[in-house]
Amino acid sequence: MDKMKRLIIILFSFLLSACSHDMNRREIDEINFIHVMGIDFSEGEYVLTAIYSSSQGADPEKGSVGDEETSEGRGRTPFEAFQDLKLKNKKSVSIANTGYFLIGERAAQNGIGICVDFLSRDETVKMESLVFVTRDVEAAYFISQSIEKGQTVHEDLEAVEQKQQELVTRNDNTLVNILNDLENNITSGIVPYLIAEENSFLLQGYAVFDKLVLVDYLDMDTSSGINFIKNIIRAYPIYLKNNVGLSISYSKSRIKSKLDNNKVKIIIRLNFETMVKENNSKENIFSAKSLNSLTDMQNDYIRKIMQKATNYSIHTGRDILQIARLVQNQHSKKWSDLVDDWSSMISDIEYEFDIKSQITKSFILSTGK
Repeated sequence: MDKMKRLIIILFSFLLSACSHDMNRREIDEINFIHVMGIDFSEGEYVLTAIYSSSQGADPEKGSVGDEETSEGRGRTPFEAFQDLKLKNKKSVSIANTGYFLIGERAAQNGIGICVDFLSRDETVKMESLVFVTRDVEAAYFISQSIEKGQTVHEDLEAVEQKQQELVTRNDNTLVNILNDLENNITSGIVPYLIAEENSFLLQGYAVFDKLVLVDYLDMDTSSGINFIKNIIRAYPIYLKNNVGLSISYSKSRIKSKLDNNKVKIIIRLNFETMVKENNSKENIFSAKSLNSLTDMQNDYIRKIMQKATNYSIHTGRDILQIARLVQNQHSKKWSDLVDDWSSMISDIEYEFDIKSQITKSFILSTGK
């Protein structure tokens, strides 16, 4: 009799477990987990474009296993547009697993703060989601054209993220970082922008925001100069005129600020190491004299890259390097005397560069000759 009771209990527990799993599976199948969301501003209203999988499977964290589908919502504000998007869907809609937010150019020009405010108030949103601007086009057009070409948008954005991680030590365009930058109206914000090419997406540099409004796009060299100064470079190619190509394998920068009668001077110290990746020079580049010459050349090369960033800040009066935060942290007592006039001081900042480097390695495979 006891054996029969135990058998019944075991069987009942198994049935409960199976039912629970089936219910969880059914609950997930009844939700559209958005992988990518586009945010646009068109004809006086906000337009949200959501990408989700038509066959998501039981584990939305692993991404799509079916074709990508889109849905759209419209409203006076992004939040209203999101509610409209929810109402139009047959299933429940969730941004709990949204990995990428694409902000169209007009929406960015209307103010990035408006675009992301409703996201910051959603308790389910992933704060490590990445934010990009779609240059020259609306996010909806960017998405639709990509799908028409046969691209899987969220997979191609994952490829962009991987490329970022190969070049920089951290992604500063996470939602949480963007929200933190919004709290400081003194500095100019920067967000990576994307362009579509053939069957892929390309990172071309940073979009510049002044008082939360898109005002400009930076080229790749100027954007790389910012990354050097921010100390987030992981790898970077150097192309010298003597047909020698090198790659940075290590980079560390330190920034110090000095104040002299409210005159700001910024000292940027950079140390980096490179490896020779290509040598089509007719000279022996590995002699002591040649290595010293190459070192000077690569120092000058990187100095010019960083100067593109500092010169842009000086010429435009935009604090894209967030020098205000640096001065505030390093001269907290004097900052109160500077803050009211900071915007007029940016163009008068003096920059000094102290660059040291060495060529550390070169791998040569035998040609068998």
